[in-house]
Amino acid sequence: MVLNEVQRQVGKDNYADAVRISRRQMLTGALVIPTAAGMYWGYDKLQGEPVRVGVIGTGDQGNNGHILPMNPDYCRLVAFSDIRPSNVTRTWDNIHQKFGAAAAKEVKYYENYEDLLDDPNVEMVSIALPLHLHAEATIKALKKGKHVLCEKLMAHTVKQCKDMIRAADETKKLLAIGHQRHYSYLYANCRSIIEQGSVVGDIRHIRAYWHRNQAGWGAEGAESGKYDSWFKAVPDADLKVDFAKYGYKSMEELVRWRVHNRTGAGLVAELGSHQLDACSIFLGKVHPVSVHGTGVVSFFKDNREVDDHVFLIFEYPKDSAAAGAVVMYSSITTNAFDGYGEQVMGTRGTLIVQEEREAYLFKEGATKDTRVNWAEERVNRPVANTGSTRAWATGFDTPDTLSSRGYREQQEHMAWLIRNPDKIVWPSKENPHPENNPETAQFVPRCHGRVGMADAIIALVSNMCMAKGTKIHFKEEWFDPYSDAVPETEFGTQA
Repeated sequence: MVLNEVQRQVGKDNYADAVRISRRQMLTGALVIPTAAGMYWGYDKLQGEPVRVGVIGTGDQGNNGHILPMNPDYCRLVAFSDIRPSNVTRTWDNIHQKFGAAAAKEVKYYENYEDLLDDPNVEMVSIALPLHLHAEATIKALKKGKHVLCEKLMAHTVKQCKDMIRAADETKKLLAIGHQRHYSYLYANCRSIIEQGSVVGDIRHIRAYWHRNQAGWGAEGAESGKYDSWFKAVPDADLKVDFAKYGYKSMEELVRWRVHNRTGAGLVAELGSHQLDACSIFLGKVHPVSVHGTGVVSFFKDNREVDDHVFLIFEYPKDSAAAGAVVMYSSITTNAFDGYGEQVMGTRGTLIVQEEREAYLFKEGATKDTRVNWAEERVNRPVANTGSTRAWATGFDTPDTLSSRGYREQQEHMAWLIRNPDKIVWPSKENPHPENNPETAQFVPRCHGRVGMADAIIALVSNMCMAKGTKIHFKEEWFDPYSDAVPETEFGTQA
């Protein structure tokens, strides 16, 4: 996306006009409710004690996506687990800085996460382990009576996703998957604009992308992976870890699990699943008809098993809310010019979401420098101008603002549901998606197991199509958690 500063401001102003709320209105609305999130997502200030949470897996995502955004008014960290000393040290540092020394004394550390699951003080667990362990840890947690917020991608196989959903249904415990865009004001408002119809118009194409430079900006020797965040060196503090005890083939596999097929699932799972989830939100959660594309290891020479460049095309059904739209997705690791985001292209306008920070809106038939006033019907629910120049940040004392990425709100909503069990609407065979009904949406996690499984199916089948070099048509029974049909039966996995 190439826009000058004037065009960026015009695009932001157009977007703000379309959502129909000023910064003054936003702040006034936020002052009269317990939290800004409560205004939008339908949950209230927590009554009773904060939910007692244990975090399993405290690497980058465990700390940045679960511990640091945690709101102590809703969630109280009581335990964490990790087998790597370097992660444990960092986590203790973060706990002390985020919650203070007194609160840190009340937190327990467990090397083995199964010991954490046996702790009766833990009510809910956040799971941020390597992908191949998601299903095993989630099912064990559910059967131990814990509610679960599991990181994306939901699981390593579709069968595992179905096993997780069945376990949640059987135990009557909440299961949510960490696709945080379901709790993003920015994406919710973009969806509202799309629903107005006459602003963006008929959507037939979305371009989604996540472009990074993991090649040291062209530095010599970058092919060895020395600048790749997925190919980190083993910290000295971790050299004595008994990796075999926990099922790893080597220390390298433990630390660099994302580049191995047995433990990870590559760019589409780690990055693309976010964009494809966003496209699903924009297109009314319609499942794609087919996917084809290519994935290659075109740059790195470090024996990685996952692709470093992927290019995919998804076709959506014509007789649906998606109206035959085509989504094109690319993820590359040698050029960061575009960053990441989605461009929704309609007959009346183009809506651009850039890096979960900003939204831009441009009208067809007008130049990018043209300020447009949309005289559309105002959305009949609170909306927020998350196209502000304020950038989100995950860190200490992250404020409750309307520019949040959604990690904090997802945790808060889970905690509110746990403290209001009589209000929960449980997804079931008869009612698989209560979040689609405005009357029940606030009583179920926005990205519960069935939603997370759909995202996982799209990502995992994408990997299969690239590995097989063939176009794959999605089958609806794959998306039914109580059907035994799974794509790996037909196409295998890369593990």
